[in-house]
Amino acid sequence: MISPVKTICTLAGHELADSVRSRRVIVMMLLYLIGAMAGTALFISALQKIEGQLVQSLGLAAPNNTGSVTATLWKSDSFREILVHLVGDRALANHLLAVPPLALFYGWLSFAFCPVLVMLTSSTRVAEEIAGQAVQIFGALLLSALGAWLVGFFRMHSFEPLATAGYMLLFALKAWIYALPFLGLALGISQLCRAPNLALVFGFMALVGVAALNRISEWQAGDGWRRIWDLVNDLTPGGHKLNLWWGDAAHLVPAVVFLLVLAAVYLLASYARFARRDL
Repeated sequence: MISPVKTICTLAGHELADSVRSRRVIVMMLLYLIGAMAGTALFISALQKIEGQLVQSLGLAAPNNTGSVTATLWKSDSFREILVHLVGDRALANHLLAVPPLALFYGWLSFAFCPVLVMLTSSTRVAEEIAGQAVQIFGALLLSALGAWLVGFFRMHSFEPLATAGYMLLFALKAWIYALPFLGLALGISQLCRAPNLALVFGFMALVGVAALNRISEWQAGDGWRRIWDLVNDLTPGGHKLNLWWGDAAHLVPAVVFLLVLAAVYLLASYARFARRDL
């Protein structure tokens, strides 16, 4: 009897080989790499301007090292209170303040744009290729982390190479897990559409719809009957994204489990129709 793990690995290998021959995987890797490097470069440029204006307003000498002012600000009580207000949780804010700024920016960048790139590159693929698609996305995230790290290494003087690399790898893994439900959604849609372009359009519509449902459920949640919106929020990937920013198992394990279940549900929701489809 052939084990499921061996079957998945075989399918992933065939999908990767097919993707390399069609150059699709190369395009996807470049999208992730160029996007991460461009975003990181813009972040560092904006950081330089903000630091210059901040120092000028305080009447201090201009800093020689990009990131030195930010590193000091990162440890200040005033900035801590700002971050607490933004995330809505003091304990989470304290946890994030231990993360190097560039790694934190890369984490935000990955969570924000990975779902879009998943829909762009996976909405036209069929369900049998889910293992290969997942492997490609993880490889692309690792490559994007390397590209962002290299930009920071060469352009920021106040740079923590080892700590930043470690957190970037961790965020790449978390972003990959967060992307799996969107991959399931994209491949689920691909089972319902015969035309690739139509699948791509419906994929982006589904992405917008899921994001809107997440926002609406967050706004409408409350006491009494409004608690049902908490359940609706749990059915969206965005409902578990905040827990991925934590570093402890109490937050991470439930989020990972929910996201994996959502990936399977999104994919299997359309499988019944796909199984009866005349190929």
